[in-house]
Amino acid sequence: MRYVATDESRSFTSTNAYPHRNSTYVAVKKISKAFDQEVDAIRLFREMHILRRLRGHECVIQLIDVVQPRSSDLKHFNDLYLVFEYVDTDLYKLIMSPQYLTTEHIQTFLYQMLVGLKYIHSSSVIHRDLKPALHSKICDFGLARIVHNDKISPSSTTRHDNLGVVKTDVPVRLPQDRQQATFTHPGLSRQLTKHVVTRWYRAPELILIQPYGSAVDIWSLGCIFAELLSMQDGSVPTYQDRVPLFPGGSCYPLSGDTGSTNSDERLDQLSVIFSVIGMPSEEDLLSINKANEYIRSLEKKPGRNLESLYPAADPAAIQLLKKMLMFNPAKRCTAEEALDHDFLKPVRRKDMEKCASQPLESPGFLEKSKVDLSIVKEEAYKEVLWYKNSHHN
Repeated sequence: MRYVATDESRSFTSTNAYPHRNSTYVAVKKISKAFDQEVDAIRLFREMHILRRLRGHECVIQLIDVVQPRSSDLKHFNDLYLVFEYVDTDLYKLIMSPQYLTTEHIQTFLYQMLVGLKYIHSSSVIHRDLKPALHSKICDFGLARIVHNDKISPSSTTRHDNLGVVKTDVPVRLPQDRQQATFTHPGLSRQLTKHVVTRWYRAPELILIQPYGSAVDIWSLGCIFAELLSMQDGSVPTYQDRVPLFPGGSCYPLSGDTGSTNSDERLDQLSVIFSVIGMPSEEDLLSINKANEYIRSLEKKPGRNLESLYPAADPAAIQLLKKMLMFNPAKRCTAEEALDHDFLKPVRRKDMEKCASQPLESPGFLEKSKVDLSIVKEEAYKEVLWYKNSHHN
């Protein structure tokens, strides 16, 4: 199989040597010096490992091939190309365009994403990086994690726990108020500048460095859902007025994000979230560790009326959005519960809603406290060989 560039973008033409009529478009991601940095190497391996094992589901992007540009031996294995199926547009470009969406459009987009989430969650995979820059298919699995029940935190039993909960490993003592900006753990700034999920789509439990599970993906998708609702004619004055639901300036003081010294511009992500959904109840605060005093110190906000934020939205859409954006992950709906909601009935096709035949297994070497980079490279090389052999069979 060969790949021919068609323009300056990352879109390439994929053709078999013959016949030419089998040409299809693909998207190619070039990875240079893939194994120079441990973090990048692990993310690359995870993406290849997970996507090969999720092959075949129509709502998950397909990794078609992995190609080495030059030498085929392990010693010189450092650059490679990931060849994905080509999806014509992403949701971010759509949101930024002057187009408007109908309720049916929104139902279809949301339904496809939830079908994909149900499948990957049933595979024991948490995506952790859902954002509008994704396509209508779930892609970008570099930050994904495979999680099993032996990682469940005893204090965090939820409907999402059939998948598991990841325990965070950064000990944190939060400042009592926003004026105490000094981090009380030396690794906090470094750890969280690389934290999972783009800030505006990051679930509260991630910001608060709490144990987390598949509910983080539901929160992120809820944020995307809200932006789709802003695309309905009548929701905002013009398409240029569309904004994310939670456009925080930083995760200060819970991350290494820095911003202006102007306090009005340094509102942290949690404050922005609470200004929309309101402050968590005492019951919900008791469900989290260590951070509840910090949250109590924040300015009390009543929250916004989502119906007024999206006046053109179907009432059932607002009801589902609220279920996806519950502060407490134990109260957040699952992908399966969202699929069963009345809002999605007009577009639902139960034959699409598949579960994995068995959960994925996380490679043992990734579970060690110190990962050997040479092993990551060897395992990634095996993934490349699998694709090479599959095209020869």
